[in-house]
Amino acid sequence: MEQRLRVRVIDPQSGNETYIFPNPGEYLLDAMIRLGIPIYGECGGRGTCGKCAVKVTEGDLNISLSDKNFFPADKLSQGYRLACRAYPERDCTVILAKEASNAYKAVTENFNDYKDLKDINLISDIKENGYGIAIDLGTTTLVIALIDIKKGSILKKYSAANPQRVYGADVISRIKASDEGKGQALKALVCNGLFHGIETVVKAGQITIKDAEKIVISGNTTMIHLLMGYPCEGLGAFPFTPYKKGFIYTSSDELFDISEKVPVIILPAISVFVGGDITAGLLACGFDTAKKPCLFIDLGTNGEMALGNKDRILVTSASAGPAFEGGNISCGVGSIPGAICHVDISDNRLCYETIDLKLPPIGLCGTGIIELTSQLLKEGIIDKTGLLTDEYFDRGYSIDGISFTQEDIRNVQLAKAAIRAGIEILLRNYGISCEELERVYVAGGFGYNLDINKAADIGLIPRAALGKSVAAGNTALAGAVLASIDPKAKSRLEQIISASEEIHLSDDREFNDLFIEHISF
Repeated sequence: MEQRLRVRVIDPQSGNETYIFPNPGEYLLDAMIRLGIPIYGECGGRGTCGKCAVKVTEGDLNISLSDKNFFPADKLSQGYRLACRAYPERDCTVILAKEASNAYKAVTENFNDYKDLKDINLISDIKENGYGIAIDLGTTTLVIALIDIKKGSILKKYSAANPQRVYGADVISRIKASDEGKGQALKALVCNGLFHGIETVVKAGQITIKDAEKIVISGNTTMIHLLMGYPCEGLGAFPFTPYKKGFIYTSSDELFDISEKVPVIILPAISVFVGGDITAGLLACGFDTAKKPCLFIDLGTNGEMALGNKDRILVTSASAGPAFEGGNISCGVGSIPGAICHVDISDNRLCYETIDLKLPPIGLCGTGIIELTSQLLKEGIIDKTGLLTDEYFDRGYSIDGISFTQEDIRNVQLAKAAIRAGIEILLRNYGISCEELERVYVAGGFGYNLDINKAADIGLIPRAALGKSVAAGNTALAGAVLASIDPKAKSRLEQIISASEEIHLSDDREFNDLFIEHISF
């Protein structure tokens, strides 16, 4: 009997050792994913993000071209390799070189900024008693809330990394993985992640899943397709057609393969590119009742925006990528304990805060990325073109050994230019100026703690919007909560969708010019 190739994988974070047996021609990353080993794969296996790095301590892994492009010679000689590009040809032992944490921080503590939720007890026709479960199914994070339907209050919360990140940080990577036959694996990953979160909040609330009256889920179109096991071919190619539109109704026994049968309601999208998470956000921010135009900006793994009021809403999606959630940034991480979330530099004195101040810094999350960029610009360490000074050009700007590199700054510039150009296109098509907006909501998984002034410093939002801007936080979850407790939510969401018109930036001749204009700081 032929002996199979064996790789021992050591996780230094937990101390766990796992033996895996890669199939012939199988990348090491794919074998680790198959065994459930926690590892990043944010670039979708293209060998560019470096977050699947491993260190060979016994045996050997051949050096790939991607390894040579990513690692300096000394790292290669020490055994560092990219798991997504490594074909094991002989038995070896590797250590995971990057921490993969599921301890994401929920930034959804304060709903009082939303008129609808603050005044929820004034809604007289709430007749339901009992519990509900609201879910924000994000590309980067899963956030789950146990709610008291009658009181409209959140009882318990849970947040974690979306386990599908092993197949890439962005939706394009996951659509590609689904098209390559990994759709069921993606579905299983997210269903298991959601079910674990649901079990956690109901146990903390001292109830059982069957005590919940309903489960309401908001998410972008791709995440919902992957959750439901729908084919994704129509999402990645023209004419960009979803497999199913509108509200989706299912139940917990069908979704999670359990005996408990709780109704599941999945909120509808406006389009393939503007999903149910945005519809939920517009509901939370009261766009269906707004008389004056408001602007909504979601800084998730892409850049979705909406501008309008109850009568007319323009929506669009900019290809900003996941930079503001730590993706495509060499030192980027999600909103996890140890992530640098606030940065200030004054008179060459650096001050920073991490999520959970007791922990040493492990990387930069979205707010940290924006604030560090703004401070480097203020101090002249980068110029208006985004160029680092000679002192930092080769090795980047370091915070306790965490380097923010020239390439990271370029990725920030690309992301912020796409979002800012999208804002300008919406304003022009709506026929108003920024000064005419009543309110600007800056939403996203980290938006609640975002320093709006520093976002304006790098040109992410117009300065004219500063006085009317609100760091709105996780509006996707807020909308799912509201949809769980407001009996008029269905008609309100339908009104938002019927009032919405999508602007395709790829078809707009002005977008490229505005994008180039806003690349600089």
